[in-house]
Amino acid sequence: MCGIALCYSENNLNSEKTVKNIINIIKHRGPDNQNYINFENLSLGSCRLSIFDLSSKGNMPMKDKSGRYTIVYNGEIYNFKSLKKQFDLQTKTNTDTEVLLELYSIKKEKCLDYLNGIFSFVIYDNKENSFFCARDHVGVKPFYYIKNDKDFIVSSEIKGLYKIFENNFNINKIKSYLTTSFYDYGEKTFYKDIYQLQPGHFIKYFPKKNQFEIRRYWDLKDNLNNLSQEISENELIDKAYELIENSFNIQCQADVKIGLNVSSGIDSKLMMYFVDKINKGQNDISSNSYFFDEKEFNEKHDLEKISNKVDWKVNFYKITSEDIIKNFDEVFYSQEGPFPGIPTIAKSILIKKAYGPEQKVILEAQGGDDVAGGYKYIFGSYIFDLFKKKNFTKIFSETAKFKNVENISYKNLIKLIYNSVNALDFGGLSADGSKNIDLSIFTDDFLNVKNMENEFSKEIVEIKFNLKKIIYRDIFYTKLQRILKSCDRSSMAYGKELRVPILDKNIVKFFYNLDPAYIIKNGNLRYLYRALFEKKFNENGFEKKKYISDPQIKWLKSDLFDWAYSILSDSKTFYDGIYNTEKLLSLFEKFKKDKSLQNSNLFWQAICLKKMLINSRVDKYI
Repeated sequence: MCGIALCYSENNLNSEKTVKNIINIIKHRGPDNQNYINFENLSLGSCRLSIFDLSSKGNMPMKDKSGRYTIVYNGEIYNFKSLKKQFDLQTKTNTDTEVLLELYSIKKEKCLDYLNGIFSFVIYDNKENSFFCARDHVGVKPFYYIKNDKDFIVSSEIKGLYKIFENNFNINKIKSYLTTSFYDYGEKTFYKDIYQLQPGHFIKYFPKKNQFEIRRYWDLKDNLNNLSQEISENELIDKAYELIENSFNIQCQADVKIGLNVSSGIDSKLMMYFVDKINKGQNDISSNSYFFDEKEFNEKHDLEKISNKVDWKVNFYKITSEDIIKNFDEVFYSQEGPFPGIPTIAKSILIKKAYGPEQKVILEAQGGDDVAGGYKYIFGSYIFDLFKKKNFTKIFSETAKFKNVENISYKNLIKLIYNSVNALDFGGLSADGSKNIDLSIFTDDFLNVKNMENEFSKEIVEIKFNLKKIIYRDIFYTKLQRILKSCDRSSMAYGKELRVPILDKNIVKFFYNLDPAYIIKNGNLRYLYRALFEKKFNENGFEKKKYISDPQIKWLKSDLFDWAYSILSDSKTFYDGIYNTEKLLSLFEKFKKDKSLQNSNLFWQAICLKKMLINSRVDKYI
């Protein structure tokens, strides 16, 4: 894990100075070493977090044995040892960096077909004077860039670019975020001239020829073949188990100590069971969790039951409302703008407190809901698919069972289905299916701003099932992307690598290829994932998913109300061009008093946007 930077300029930019400035801003990503290399009109830089081969031989920028190619690289190639053997690669180090570089020297962009890992990297070819840049399959590692006629600048974090170069807010993208709850997904960001390379894509750039090409190298839509129901459920469970076990096997490898961020959810249980099996017990693995003292949100007792079952010791860290206030600014800076909410702050505090210098790798069980279909709002898309097939018997059966499983009224179920079908393109729903936007709080000028076209609309049009469309959207553009950004910044802010084994590319592809009947069945979301857990780990029954697992709503109505109100009413942002701040504050006061108002998303968005402007060098968004 590292931070990377590149500056190629035929303009008046000082490439060496620019790269050093970027690395200095993002040096928290790699506290073990900083280094640079300079060519004509070009500088490459890296700050290194040493995970494999801790010696100085693994420092970057690194050249291949021929001297033609130079790499700066952020990430981990989990299968690098097998690739080294498969292609008989001769290396001077025991790093995945060198394996990747030598593999590229013989396979060029086809090297991506062999990689299993999380990565973003730049390889410079000094013979062709060209660049090859790539980002991992599902976008665990970030890659930001500025590109114009004369300049190409790259940074692992967006702050490495906006703190150096003058950049205006992208008001169209901000409007899309506030009116759909979709973050800065896709290629465009909250800043006009800063872009991000999308997951599963690479860049080929030949400056002298003025050729700049972005291409996709991995896509779940390619060769999509829903796993047939002719394959038995038990065979599917066995295959899923094998894939997950293999992922944990290769991701538990490191030349440093590892830790686990755990909770009482199914994904964390799955992780603890697999790691316990692979590691033959806990041994020297540090296991850590945060908790809230409020009874309705405190999962400490549930997690203790799980940890006792596998004979693991878990270290618990209590998060209070005061912690949120004290740590908000630090987390906001590390997250580089709007972030999901209190859980992100809690995770940042946990990583900061729980892991010492010797523990550089953290495993976290993110992604189960996203890849296996665990969010309530996807149910409407499934029912719509059944309606298109005129399978009315199954519609009635599944809705009745879903109603019982989720314990909701028919009225609210119909509302959920209607909202979730419309939410495919327009968003505006939280994980539990509740609406989370209110257009009345915005100014007329803001509402007249042109909405940015959904970048995923053209991507999903060819997908046959609406259920698969919304899962694809969540993985590559919306829900998962904001989670992964939160995870990366929370860990790298303190020089830690956070791995997400459930998001192994083979696991993602397997679950996406399942027949929809194995994603939702008998009213249960992510059916096969649950079935695997129950069969392989002898878990009887299954707890209903908690859609509200933190006290954000409760605290914003009480302990955090005055703090939040002071941000929302700040004089600098009172007339920010986006909010009718008087209406926003009035609605916030109503939210505090009205027990029926149970969605805090729009207020958290406003807190983040107001902070974004308070901290900026401009006075108004529009």
